[in-house]
Formats: sequence, C-alpha cells, structure tokens
Amino acid sequence: MTLDIESFSRVDLKKAGLYRYAEDESTDLLCVCWAFDDGPVSAWVPSADAEFMAALQDIDGERFHGPVTPEALLDAVLGRNQPEPPKIHSWNSAFERRVLAGPAGKRYGFPELEISQTRCSMARSRYCSLPGSLEDAANELNTSVKKRVAGLNAMRYLCKPRADGTRPTIVEERERFLALVPYCADDVRAERCVDDVLPEMSPKEQRVWELDQAINDRGVQVDLGALADLEHLIDEYKTQLAAKCRELTKSKTDPDGIGPTQYAQLAAWIRANGWPDLENLQADTVRRLVARPEVPANVKQVLLVYSTYGMKAVSKVSAMRKAVCKDGRIRGMFIYQAAGTGRWSAVLVQLHNMFRSVIPDPDAAIEACRARDLDWIRALYPGVDPMKVFASCMRGLLIAKEGHELVFPDFSGIESRWNAWMFGEEWKLDAYRQFDAGKGPKPYAVVYGRAFGVDPAAVTKSQMLIGKVLDLSMGYQGGVGAFRKMAKTYGLNLADLIPVWPTLSRELRAAAEEHYEDPIYAAKSTQLPPEVWKVCDALKLAWREAHPKIVKGWQALDEAACGAVANPGKIYDVAQKRLMFKVEGEFLIARLPSGRKMRYFKPRIAAGGEILSNQKRANAGDLLYEGVDTETRKWGLTSTYGGKNCENETQGGCRDLLADAMLDFAAEALPIVMHVHDEPVLEVPIGTLTDERVARIMCKPKAWAEGFPLAIEGHRGKRYRK
Repeated sequence: MTLDIESFSRVDLKKAGLYRYAEDESTDLLCVCWAFDDGPVSAWVPSADAEFMAALQDIDGERFHGPVTPEALLDAVLGRNQPEPPKIHSWNSAFERRVLAGPAGKRYGFPELEISQTRCSMARSRYCSLPGSLEDAANELNTSVKKRVAGLNAMRYLCKPRADGTRPTIVEERERFLALVPYCADDVRAERCVDDVLPEMSPKEQRVWELDQAINDRGVQVDLGALADLEHLIDEYKTQLAAKCRELTKSKTDPDGIGPTQYAQLAAWIRANGWPDLENLQADTVRRLVARPEVPANVKQVLLVYSTYGMKAVSKVSAMRKAVCKDGRIRGMFIYQAAGTGRWSAVLVQLHNMFRSVIPDPDAAIEACRARDLDWIRALYPGVDPMKVFASCMRGLLIAKEGHELVFPDFSGIESRWNAWMFGEEWKLDAYRQFDAGKGPKPYAVVYGRAFGVDPAAVTKSQMLIGKVLDLSMGYQGGVGAFRKMAKTYGLNLADLIPVWPTLSRELRAAAEEHYEDPIYAAKSTQLPPEVWKVCDALKLAWREAHPKIVKGWQALDEAACGAVANPGKIYDVAQKRLMFKVEGEFLIARLPSGRKMRYFKPRIAAGGEILSNQKRANAGDLLYEGVDTETRKWGLTSTYGGKNCENETQGGCRDLLADAMLDFAAEALPIVMHVHDEPVLEVPIGTLTDERVARIMCKPKAWAEGFPLAIEGHRGKRYRK
C-alpha cells in the first residue's frame, strides 16, 4: 500500500521539525490518498462534500469525504479480511506515521501505525545514494510518473495560515483544493514508480532503519531552565553588541550608526572607512581580515562585533527552543543514510557539528549562567568571549531525565584504525593494540615518531597535537588544504610549525620546495605564507612515507573503481577482497567488508573537460558519477578518486560498526536517545549499565572484520558533553 497525506498547521515544519509539528493541536489533515500495488488511487478529503469530490480530476479510485476515517481506508490499513496488515509505503514515511498518530489523525479516528508496518521510499532512495527529494529521484530515474508540478503552489498556500493568521477553508479556496488532491494522488503514483525500480533494502538494513525511527521517536531531554538562562544572556549580550556596533559606526551623516544586522550598510561603511576591497561579510572573509595586520583597527573592531553578534554556534539555542516537544524532549534529529556512505546527518540542532568547547568546564558554566549575570560570566572566563562560553554550553543542554544518566561511549580512533586495517599497515595496528592493552604510547605519538624518526616515548604534548592533526587530515590522500582545515579545527597554529622545517630530511624539504614551484599547487600555495605552506607539504610527504601500504591502497581503489566502470559486470577487488567493485545496471557498486553495498549512480570515465556541479572541469580519466558534491552539497555531476574512495569506504565501514553496536544495544533493551558520529548515546537508570557491559557490546568481534582492533572511550553523566 502506498499512502500520502497533505496537512495544515500553524507550526513551521522546517523550523520546528516533524515531531513538534505533528503534536500541535492546529495540525490537521487536508487530504489522504492511497493505492494498492499498481491499482487506482483513492482519495479522502475530510472537509469536503459529495459535490466537491465529484468535481475532482485525476482520481481513478474511490472518493470519500467527511470527518471520519472511511471504513475502506481502515480496512486497508488494518488489513481486515487479509492474512496480515499491508506494508505501508510513503515518501518520508515518518511524516505520515507521526502526523496520523497526532491530533490530525486522532480527531478522525485514524489508527496509529507501528514502525514495523511502514516502509520509507525516501530511505530506499538514499540507501541507493539517490536524492532524498521525490521530484529529484523520479527525474534522475526517469520514471514513467514524475512528481506533479501543478498543485504545488496550492499545497504551499493551503498548508499554513494566511498572512492575516486565518486558515484557508475549502469553501473559500475551492479551486486550490481541487488542485491539491490530484497533486497528492500523483505523489502516490510517483512514489510507487520510484519504489518499482529501486532495490529492496536488506533485512538487516531494514532493522537499522526501524531502529533509526525508534531513536527519532524517543528523542532526548532538554534542560529547559538552562535553555532559558542562555536565551536571556545571549539576548542581553546581543543588545550590548548592537549598541557597540552603532557607536563604532556613528558619523555626522548617520548619528544613529549602523546595526549588526544591517548587512549592506555595514559593508558600505567598512569599504568607506579603511578597507575598500571588502568582498563580502561571510564568516571566512571576516576571519581572514581580522587576522591581517594591515586592516585598520576601527574596521577590525566592527568586523569582530558583527561576527560575534551573528555567531551561528549559538543559533542552536533558538533552534532548540522551536523544536522542543511539550514534554521537554527534542525528537526527529537524525536523517537516515544522509550520505552515500550510509552515515546519518543531524537536523534541528545539528548535533554533528556543534561548537567545540573552548572552556574546560561547560557544566560549571551552565550552572553559572543560572545567575543570568553577564558580568559574572566575563569574570569567570576572562579572555574568552561570552558568546563562545554560551556556544560551549550547547551540548550540555541535552540531559538525562530524572533518575537517569547518559552513557556515551565513543569508538577510539576508529577511522585511523580502519584505514590501517583495510590496507594492512601493521605497525600502526600493533601500536593501537599495544595502547589498548596499556603497554604502549599514545597512537598519535607513534604517528609523529614514525614520521620524524623519533622515539614515541619522547614525543611532547605539542608534537602529539601535530601527530593528531597530521593523521586525521592525511588518511584520504589529503594535502596542505586538508592539513590547514584540520589544524583550524584543533587549534593548531600553523606558524608554530616553522621550527619543524630544519628537523625534516633533506629529501622531504627538497620535494616540498619543488612542489611550491609547481603550477599545479600555485593556487593553493597562495593561501598560506611560503614557509608555512612548505612545512605543511613536507609533513604530508612524511606521513605518506610512514604509511606506504595506505598510499598504495589509494591507487588500488582508483584502479579497481575505474576498472569496474570500464568493464561492466566484472568484479574488481581490493585489500584481500575486503572491498569489491562491480557495475550493475546504472550503479557502480562498492561492496563493503560487512556485505553492505554503497552505490554510485551513472558512473563513467571522463573524456576531459566536463563541467562538474562545483563548476570545476574534469580531467580525462577521472571517474564521474551523479551524486551530491561534497563542496556544494548539491546534486549533480561529481567526481571521485582513490583518496575520496578511501574516505567513503572508511566512513561506510565505520558506520557499519556503529550500526551493529546500536542493534546490539537495542537487542539488550538499552535505549539509544541519539548518536553523534561514532558515538551512541544511551539513557539508562543511574548505575544500571556498567562500563564493562558497554565495552562488551561495543567491542564485540565482527566476523566480517577479523583482526580489527576495536576500543572505546567511555563517558557518562547527567549532561551530554564531548
């Protein structure tokens, strides 16, 4: 059975999220359409009469109206007169399931659907690395029925209040309703057309998706008191910043000055007051200008006030307030298979990219914020901008309910371990095994020692940070750009690396000098001072010398993927058959060690010169496919290569380790409330879940990952933290 609904609500779905939307009393059904297999599409409009239903176009099934769920629809959903209820397919089935379980469905007597009865066509599309949009998926697959364009504007008008706050009714907006119902019916037809051509998810992956739905349903508790404290302090601080911005920009012609939200006027002021070359006020531009010594001091002050006022990290406070449900929990934060690797992404409060704390004690800061005294926060954290203190508190707003604690174990060094295991970099695997057994130095000290030929036991804390940044940035064929980006994440000042240059071998320095003069690197080298760029490039080369098997692995991945595309149907294997490539139909399949398949849509070898979705030109021999570009985050023609394939299979494999652990926790009735990267977060009664039990579940040996050195770092507490 394929089912689709259209609904009205006074809640903004995009800002508040599905669960807050679905629980609101204002949310109501506009129409419901459904069909069995390839049969006719039936429609029910609760607010309609018989005359309206007779006037509908493009409804080839039965027509129902009135404020009670039709018996025919109840029979269909409940599976009356059938051996069992049917599986109900929808695009983003959580929407239908949750809205129908809330006031919108209950007021008409619609039965609540179990997760296990539903099937999500959008999840299947994402499972195949295709778009999460029905319109885009149908277009890419060139199905016989596409998403109807006619009726879209009617849907957008009818689904929310008018500008004056009133709700559009079927009496007032008859023509729009007549366009809405066929629009909904065509969604049913388009959804089942996409379903018809997509492969089924494996039984295991179906269980993973069902667990994902259960986690989204469960949600996590929010400390509403602390949330209100932060809102108060952020508003107070923004008021001060706005006043300061106006004071700094006052002039005879503008005695009131310019506020930090007046983007165009502020940019014009900066250009007129010492920096005429201002490109824009984007975050990266502002960051670069503030660091440049030649930018006038008054311009720097204004830029700092502007960027602090608009700091995105604290916008999650407002997002959290809008999304929190009536019982104080946030739900629906995760998008299944958001990336082609199978990993999840987060919505609403963006758990996966929360601000990295710059203070050692966020929990104490949350308690200090209860006084709602901005000067007290400044006194407690001198030298730290209050906005960064507030951003550092964001994770701690997510808490365990009364009498419970959050337990959040994290796979230790998982991607580095995977990369070494996949390609047999045994010295690194041994280093991890020794460290896990408590007999060896920290792995990043070993990485630094291996790259520089020094004893890991003698590696200093600052050198270990270099080793960490180096290892995290280089594993996927990264270069200076990747190193620079990772250094920024971990607070490593690249200028501090200059003294490392003389300690490097003559060969490494000569190679870096040569690279700096190479036109291929010219554009990238202008982003850093020459002496900094060269030392970063030399460190890249040092890492590669220390990891010869991984470096060979990048080439092997590239050759295998391209070979499979050039010879459809033939299998190419890599790393002792742990990874296999094969073209099946319109997909390049990458079979992971777990047996799960990653897919690349419409793969081909570039002739050279093709324009990619990021506006770059492909080189002859590049492997191209249709997918989401990692830079633009838009669907289109993109490319891949050995290092990117390595990143994909590593993240895909690590995702499978997490999914297995999550399924094992669920099997032992241990409730997961959220997950972040490689870290499940459980909410359990205090003292009932031991560290030993957590480690046993997380580090359970996998038949498909023989010899993989799994280890975790355990954390627990009332508040979530990193």
